[in-house]
Amino acid sequence: MLTPDQSPQHRLGYMIRQLREARGLSMREFAARTFVSHSKVQRWENGARPPQDRGEAELIDRTLGAGGFLIELWQEIDRGVSEPSHVSSSAPHVSDTPVSLATALSHTAPSDSEGIFVPARLDDGTVVLVALDRRALLRAGVGVGAAAVAGMGMPAASAISAAEDPFGFARTATENWSGLQLSRPTPDFGVDWHVLLPGGRSMLGSQLSLQVHPARIEGSRVIVSVPDQRRAEEFLARPNRSLLVGAVNAEGVSRFYALDGRSARSRLAKNGGVYEVAAPTAYELDDLTYGILWAVSNYDDALQADDQPLSETRSDLKAYEGLSASAVSREAAPGLNTVAHMWLGSDFCARHILRALPDLPALPAFWTREQRGEEASAWLIFDHKYPYLRETTKALGGTSTRAFCIPEEVVRSSPRYERVLLFLAVALMESLGIHAQFTSDPAYESVEGFVVSPDKEAVIANWVRGDGMWHVDVTARSSVVREFTIAARDVDADSLTAAPTAAGRLRSLAQYLDLPWSWLIQRCGQLARYGSSGLIQSRSRLVSAAGIDAACAYVASLPTDH
Repeated sequence: MLTPDQSPQHRLGYMIRQLREARGLSMREFAARTFVSHSKVQRWENGARPPQDRGEAELIDRTLGAGGFLIELWQEIDRGVSEPSHVSSSAPHVSDTPVSLATALSHTAPSDSEGIFVPARLDDGTVVLVALDRRALLRAGVGVGAAAVAGMGMPAASAISAAEDPFGFARTATENWSGLQLSRPTPDFGVDWHVLLPGGRSMLGSQLSLQVHPARIEGSRVIVSVPDQRRAEEFLARPNRSLLVGAVNAEGVSRFYALDGRSARSRLAKNGGVYEVAAPTAYELDDLTYGILWAVSNYDDALQADDQPLSETRSDLKAYEGLSASAVSREAAPGLNTVAHMWLGSDFCARHILRALPDLPALPAFWTREQRGEEASAWLIFDHKYPYLRETTKALGGTSTRAFCIPEEVVRSSPRYERVLLFLAVALMESLGIHAQFTSDPAYESVEGFVVSPDKEAVIANWVRGDGMWHVDVTARSSVVREFTIAARDVDADSLTAAPTAAGRLRSLAQYLDLPWSWLIQRCGQLARYGSSGLIQSRSRLVSAAGIDAACAYVASLPTDH
């Protein structure tokens, strides 16, 4: 039992032990989460040696969900302040007046030791003592602080998120990517977080499960410590999409690294007495990797969900391939989701163009309607898109041009991860000798996707933002050919990204999209060395990572000082 006249070091140690036990952590589990030895935890808890610096104190506080209380007590120790004071330990009560944290922590336990006084901060900053039954607290397995106050019907404070989010993952993720939703299941059945990735204009949203564990950096690898092997194995063995996330805290800053559950399952290994999983630091969660997770998960889940009916519908629609022109509504594929409609339209348009290319009388110019990362990521992810680009390049026997209309308002309204995906899609094209050109003039937004031999003949092939699944045609009608020829020449003459080299064009595009050039090259280079499949593995046969990996490899090869 803690008495008021004990030193701040012993009061801090006692509080660490109380909170550790309240969270159901053994000493070894707590040591793994705070990246220290078992003996060091013992020294913290018996008061022999308190945390040595603020960073260590912050990590302990965050891991135990103390909401800043342990940091404040550590500051008292660091300043050499010890002001014993006295609070009656008779009946359990809640103080209705502000008290200093040192005073609060000096009376953490009442004399019967079956209850504990928990310091909690209210919304107005007031620190109060809350008397809780220790057995009930341990049975509930919840954090303390504001979570305990909220459970008593009192105002919830910011510590509730700290108790439920010991690594700060949920806070960081939701702050960085709006629309992302996280929830903690109760009971958890081995899942730390359920994650709902947002959808888009056509995407439907996707769900995955996470386990978050402490991690450390060793060179170019992140080593994730897994305290509970059985819990991790059960989690990783499930067929639903899952991620293992490693949390690294350095100098008070948390960084997170994601590994696909299937990939993590094969990497789980015992190192000494602790199970660990190694992953490349290239899998750090940022706008590049989040964008890939977002796009692959959305497309993959939707296509897998409609796999059989999509295959049957594609076969049913095969008759349209014998026509030079067709406009097929979505009602021709009833019951399929919007992503399946996108895939069918994209696939049909790609094959329509490949059939028509050999008969065009002159080297054509291409026009595409993709404006945002959601649409453009199809070039990176749909299984037929990268092969289609390679085949068109081969059929033309040299370079070609492809124009985009992306108004400034579209750029401003697109989140950064979507702009990264758009950049990668264009980089994939440039890697094959396709010169990308851009206009910001909204007057061109309504132009359909086309391939035009200037002043001679045009191929219409549009599935993006159209009224139906696709509209295709092959025409020599002068009014249509003239419209497309003028649009292609206008953008060619005044492209936002005009430059003699691919590196120059891509750098201008990065500037227009407000993306840091050196960061793109560095991060794409890191990811290219390992590939994206360890970050996220596709389940649908209609999804491929080949385009993502090829685009990253090409960006990595570009000069940083161009």
